[in-house]
Amino acid sequence: MLRSLRKTIGALLLLALWPGESLMMRAVLVVALLLAGNILPTGVRATKMPSASLVQANRNEAEHLWELAIAAKGGRERLYAVSNLQISIREKVWYKLRRVPYIEEDLYVFPSKYWEWNDQRKSIFGFSIRVYNQDRDIDLWYTDHGRGGEVGRPVDLVHGKADLITLYDIQLRYLMETKWVRPIPLSVERAKLGGHSVDIVQTVVKGYPTKDGKDEKTIAFALDRQTHLPLQVDTVPLADYTQVGGIEIPSKVYGLRSQCKINVDYNEQIFLGEPNVEGGIEQWKKK
Repeated sequence: MLRSLRKTIGALLLLALWPGESLMMRAVLVVALLLAGNILPTGVRATKMPSASLVQANRNEAEHLWELAIAAKGGRERLYAVSNLQISIREKVWYKLRRVPYIEEDLYVFPSKYWEWNDQRKSIFGFSIRVYNQDRDIDLWYTDHGRGGEVGRPVDLVHGKADLITLYDIQLRYLMETKWVRPIPLSVERAKLGGHSVDIVQTVVKGYPTKDGKDEKTIAFALDRQTHLPLQVDTVPLADYTQVGGIEIPSKVYGLRSQCKINVDYNEQIFLGEPNVEGGIEQWKKK
């Protein structure tokens, strides 16, 4: 211990005398010397990094659990056959101490189009229709907060790809994996989530639009250890799975109950122009 203390004191003296470096740089150099000489003061231990073999073993386990989850969802073949997803929500939510209607009708056509009708006119959120068609550079939003509606182009802070985030998120939450969005499992750890034992599988999603332009994002999936189905994707809770076309799809997302359909026939015209209020909530349906 005395020998270790002498070395520590020597290193600290070196910190004071080291020429031509800032105080911060001197501190970094001294810590490096302490670690290299294994002369950290008594009670301090350097964190031991996991070996490459342990890291690889953990990644293999994450990949194995991911495959179990894909099988539980209905299998990759069914997931990759999904070309569109239609979602209907008829709920009531709390607003100013009372329950008010929450009505939503959405159509997501992968990989580049969506139409959303959102009616919350009894709250501050008002009424809106969103039309996005990447292929035609259409990105329009009709909004009405009780003072008359207007159509505008939403602000895009993600180098022209902000609306693609919605399409990525829908595929990740409802389907986990599609032929356009393929998370790569990186690691796994066990945890508890609302009383459920889960495997938290960390993945990286290539192509996910980001502000820094790297276009990849780490997404965590909390998989139920019994069913292997996701109970949460990042911070979004999922519940009450039901089969739609042989695929297990959450009927509750963000606590809102929904009904989903896959590969519906739809009206292509809703993606070709401005949001149409007069067309009504079912205008997405093919005539």
